Amino acid sequence: MNMIRKIFCLSFFSVVLFFSCVNLKSVSSFNQQKQNLKKIEFVEIRRLNASSGLKESTVVKTTKEIKELYKKLNDSKYSRSTPIPVLENENEFFLVLKPRMKTLKNGDIEVEKIESDGSTLWVTYKEVENDEYKENKQLNPILIIKILNKPQKIKLNLIH
Repeated sequence: MNMIRKIFCLSFFSVVLFFSCVNLKSVSSFNQQKQNLKKIEFVEIRRLNASSGLKESTVVKTTKEIKELYKKLNDSKYSRSTPIPVLENENEFFLVLKPRMKTLKNGDIEVEKIESDGSTLWVTYKEVENDEYKENKQLNPILIIKILNKPQKIKLNLIH
């Protein structure tokens, strides 16, 4: 009976040790991946709160696309529309962020940093309180930013 317990305990600890090493390796590779990221400069173009059919992130690459977006976001209660920004060269694009709010129902978003590993753009943002949105019970923050790097895909990373 004692021998069976010893074998069981030894087997159990071997499995635990194995999975601990596997987990450590995945954390290590994630940290190594984060170290290889290059910071990307960006400029905030427009911040608003509107109900629209936009995805969590949308890349706008042409002047025609940005005009269509601004037409869609135009508020008819104002007589003048917001000035439409332009792309100054072929490496620039607009990134439209409309993430689902997870912790602040009537909050806003603030981009902390944008990084790239060459093919993916990692957007790190946080939810922040916005008294105007809260007072008007607005639920759909949208942020339009201009970036000088064309990614293949975009990943949003919410920080608390």
